[in-house]
Amino acid sequence: MKKTLFVIMAGLIVSLAGCAKQQPSVANNDTPVTKTEKEDSVVVKTLPAGIPVDNILKTIIAEFKNKVVVIDFWATWCPPCMAAMKQIDPIKDNYLAEKKPVAWVYITGETSPETKWKETIPGIKGYHYRLSDKEFNGLMKALGIRGIPTYYIADKKGEHSYDNISEGGYPGDDKIVAEIESALNKK
Repeated sequence: MKKTLFVIMAGLIVSLAGCAKQQPSVANNDTPVTKTEKEDSVVVKTLPAGIPVDNILKTIIAEFKNKVVVIDFWATWCPPCMAAMKQIDPIKDNYLAEKKPVAWVYITGETSPETKWKETIPGIKGYHYRLSDKEFNGLMKALGIRGIPTYYIADKKGEHSYDNISEGGYPGDDKIVAEIESALNKK
């Protein structure tokens, strides 16, 4: 009995600590592209057709020249992802109000059903990519991401500045701010 209770509790703790890949795939990736790209709005972005998986991250970061790029790997079905987005909102709003060169990028895959994704992103200021399963899974594998949410920050030169790939989850407000500031101040 104790062993069964321990297994159940351990499973509950692991499931609440973060999300792993799950959910059935939705094959359609025909998302509209927003034409106006204001820093404080929601912008849906797409990748060039046929881009190799090895170039996905570099291609996304290159779109935001001379900006620190904060990338959030997430999914609509992931409660820790949604909670982290709410927690980071005041930080994001502060950087947007101060007009600091920071781009907020959100990457998900087809495990986020397209309808749910389209319903969810209007409340999340930033640039949104919904990748195909092949692209998303390839990018996750290439980076070694095993669960979400996971964060990756590139400096203004497009170079890696920080990630929490090894631990995953939301690293906390203080850590995110410190890492953004560090990336902003790199020469």
